[in-house]
Amino acid sequence: MKLSLSNGIFSKLSVKANLETVKRLGFDNIEFNMKSIKKEQDTGVYREQKALADSGLNCLSLHSAVLHVADPIEVHQAVYYGKISIECARALKAPLMVVHSNVAKTLQRKQRERCLREVFGEIVPFAKKMGVKLALENLSVGSSGFGINGEQLAEVLGIIDVKSEMGVTFDLCHALETGVMDELLETYGNRICNVHMANKDHQPFMKKAPELSRFLAKLHTFGYEGPITLELEHRASMETIVGAKTFLEGEIKNL
Repeated sequence: MKLSLSNGIFSKLSVKANLETVKRLGFDNIEFNMKSIKKEQDTGVYREQKALADSGLNCLSLHSAVLHVADPIEVHQAVYYGKISIECARALKAPLMVVHSNVAKTLQRKQRERCLREVFGEIVPFAKKMGVKLALENLSVGSSGFGINGEQLAEVLGIIDVKSEMGVTFDLCHALETGVMDELLETYGNRICNVHMANKDHQPFMKKAPELSRFLAKLHTFGYEGPITLELEHRASMETIVGAKTFLEGEIKNL
């Protein structure tokens, strides 16, 4: 398991300062979050490539820019965000990209299916062409997107992943808040290729907790060796981030 930090927590900084901060906190790896790229600069990746090279960090995964389509007219914009994100992942040599369902939970089933087919009908082959693996994330109960539990994830994957090649990004915070941690581990444990690590409300784990121990033990049983990415609430202090890093390093080492 490889501990990393989502740089989305520092999205208000310039990309260079953002990645320098991650490095200064003692991390070797990041999950690059597309919200750290200003919209008017989203078609070029030179800044990101240079900042990553200068920082010496490894980009293990990239979190896609996301639009939860609430109306079919928004499909083209969701496809645009997805493709731009995939191009950035390739430029940063991130082998994996986190995706959401890209549909709003307010859509009726027929509309949901139509939008999913149209969005991922373009995104999936484009990602394959670019050599980037996609990993669907379980969402929080407060999200505007669709995909918070096993039933919803099964519906989405049944539509967009006909070849069963897509991985799963397991967000522990979301799973704890929705009460589906064990359900999702049971169903998708062998498909997990990325982990977002945080307690409820994106607070850090700073001491032993039964649910964390059970979760890490399950990952170990599955033979999981991928990223464990700290994805914390944006007000977390530098000291808190370092403390969470130190604690999790110890927990992982003792598995």
